[in-house]
Amino acid sequence: MDMIRILVIGESLSLAQDLLLALRRRTGFQVLGPVPDDLAALELFAEVRPDIVVVELDRLDGRGVAIVSAIRTQSQVRVMAVTRCPSARDVELALAAGACGVLPTDLEPSSLVSAFRRAAAGELVLPADDRPPLDRLPLADDLREARGRHPRRDLFTTLTEREREVIEAIAGGATTSGIAFELGISPATVQTHVKNILRKLEVHSKVEAVSVAWRDGVALDVRSA
Repeated sequence: MDMIRILVIGESLSLAQDLLLALRRRTGFQVLGPVPDDLAALELFAEVRPDIVVVELDRLDGRGVAIVSAIRTQSQVRVMAVTRCPSARDVELALAAGACGVLPTDLEPSSLVSAFRRAAAGELVLPADDRPPLDRLPLADDLREARGRHPRRDLFTTLTEREREVIEAIAGGATTSGIAFELGISPATVQTHVKNILRKLEVHSKVEAVSVAWRDGVALDVRSA
């Protein structure tokens, strides 16, 4: 298994230390940092080549979401946001800023390992389904400000009913095989639907497709991950 290199952005040593403790007996992971902010992280990218950047949302300076956005704007690296108690607002703003997932800081080591591996593989990783439905939160203005893009609701009207089912399953954290089983179709057919969704929504990844949907106020049936 390839090494997954995790660069931590945090205001203190605690987050990096917690990750080191959680992953110390797990092979295939290297925890780097912490570095204080996005500027320091970007300076290290060429040297350390991280697979995932972990951004602490509970910052005293309130720049957690802004840092996620800055990293994603200037690189293609996957960004995982972490917070003590993820709320629907945290999840929606972080994903709108480009994060590939949001995790609680007290996640069990085995779940943490799975989350990082899924993130590195391109999956969307969300906290347990113990939060208010995202479509009940009037955050459209916040989300557009977070990413500075224009709404694409008209693009969603081009999706077929099956494609809509697929993106809803992706938003729920389902894998390709899980979607295939749930919808009674083959994994290859799921992949074809995903390609069509990305093309129609003018995005390049499943994470970005879901982020665009939430940012622009398109209600998705988010279950859990």
